[in-house]
Amino acid sequence: MRGYLSLGSNLGDRSAYLIHALDALVSGGVRIIQTSSVYETRPVEVVDTQRNYYNLAVCMETHLSPHDLLSLCNAVENDLERERPYVHSPRTIDIDIILLEGITISTHRLRVPHPGMENRSFVILPLAEIAPDIVLPSGRPILNVKKALGDDEVVKTWKLNYG
Repeated sequence: MRGYLSLGSNLGDRSAYLIHALDALVSGGVRIIQTSSVYETRPVEVVDTQRNYYNLAVCMETHLSPHDLLSLCNAVENDLERERPYVHSPRTIDIDIILLEGITISTHRLRVPHPGMENRSFVILPLAEIAPDIVLPSGRPILNVKKALGDDEVVKTWKLNYG
């Protein structure tokens, strides 16, 4: 199964958390095909002052089922000491399943495609970098969504030294 993940961090050594998360995903049965640049973005939808996020998108393949992939993502977050004291709280690592090719899921634990992704530039910009030809579930080409969202939240981008 091929799909796309979104990773983000805004606590501690953000680059190190991204690298540790990628390594743990690989150890858990995910093959990384491509990673986007890191996008440093301002926090959105937050109620307190937070550091900027480091975000990236990952194109991956796995033989795990979608729910097992979610369990792996949650285990990696827990291993990297993610806490969830409130919605949109700062985090060492956040791993979201954004898209799984040919798969739609809507359960209490997992929703794929990820709801709201088309409204989040911190998801769309990195994803458009590695998958510019994707047509999103709404039927809109990702590059059209990217253009509509703009990049006002982006502080800077760079390539992560990974792989």
